[in-house]
Amino acid sequence: MKFLSLMTRIGLLALGFILIATVNADSVWEESSDEVPTTSGLADDLLNEWGLPLLVLGILMAVAMIGAAYLVRDERMENLLWEFGGEEE
Repeated sequence: MKFLSLMTRIGLLALGFILIATVNADSVWEESSDEVPTTSGLADDLLNEWGLPLLVLGILMAVAMIGAAYLVRDERMENLLWEFGGEEE
């Protein structure tokens, strides 16, 4: 288990270095765009091109929150009795 944790950390560190190297590459920043970004262009892209991925992401996040709320519940008998004000028989 410690080996798997170590390999995961090394992999994440390598991924971080790759992302930094890719973003800092000269080829990414050489060409400038003639198009000026606008808020209406952003809204158009979010609704038309990214609508389905954002919907799927929202559903996944909702499922994760429901699962987290379910896992946090504490259903031990003494807690249920205290919450509902009953007495143990």
